[in-house]
Amino acid sequence: MSDGDQKVPAAAHVEGGREPFLSIVTATYNSVSTVRDTLESVRKQTFQDFEHIVVDGGSTDGTIDVLKEYGPAIRWISEPDRGIYDAMNKGIAMSRGHWIHLLNSDDFYASNDVLGRIVPKLLPNALNYADLIRLNADGSRFSQSYRYRKWPLYLSAFLPHPSLLVSAEQYRLAGLYDASFRIAADHDLILRLLDRYPPNHIEVEMTVMRQSGVSATNLDLTMDEFGRVLRKHNVPIILIELVMGIRRIWWKMRSYKRSN
Repeated sequence: MSDGDQKVPAAAHVEGGREPFLSIVTATYNSVSTVRDTLESVRKQTFQDFEHIVVDGGSTDGTIDVLKEYGPAIRWISEPDRGIYDAMNKGIAMSRGHWIHLLNSDDFYASNDVLGRIVPKLLPNALNYADLIRLNADGSRFSQSYRYRKWPLYLSAFLPHPSLLVSAEQYRLAGLYDASFRIAADHDLILRLLDRYPPNHIEVEMTVMRQSGVSATNLDLTMDEFGRVLRKHNVPIILIELVMGIRRIWWKMRSYKRSN
């Protein structure tokens, strides 16, 4: 059984038998420079029916000291893992909420009322996703609002994973993240979810994502894993080769524009 086929354990009950509406899961590793922004953006939400779980990979840079400052406001563990998707799977398994949002330790919510604006628009039998803000190293920002069409998802990971809200039931049926991937397990999961659920685009800027991840800087790994995702979803080899060629050209053009 692959990691992507693992099933979510039955949710535990909080004290008094009550479950939170939402579980926010943060995966972190040596994130002392950014994790406080993440934690504060959660703490300041006007919507408060949530639990916040932090899964740390064994940080040594002071991240744990920051987590300790928040006391019972967060539930956290720190132990070695097999990468970010393994940490996400641990957090999902720990979750007790009906809905789960993964907010990584270098991301933060776009505003204090964003959860309050999104929660009423969640549909139980749909793949719910909101809009994303990408934050560049120079402080500039641009918004990513994806009007759903499925075929572009076989060219690139357009649908923004950091603004995806998935129910515990949806994870149970579709499975968790395939931790054999380093950067593409989120796209694999999105395609699996779309095989079961229609999309529900919530037009609210939800998450600010810093542009510093592996997928933003490592072309070879990105290309290799995207091809693996397509093969896993039974895309014909000839089409995969065509897509990879288009992606390489697009990546080179994008890199050229950024350098000039």
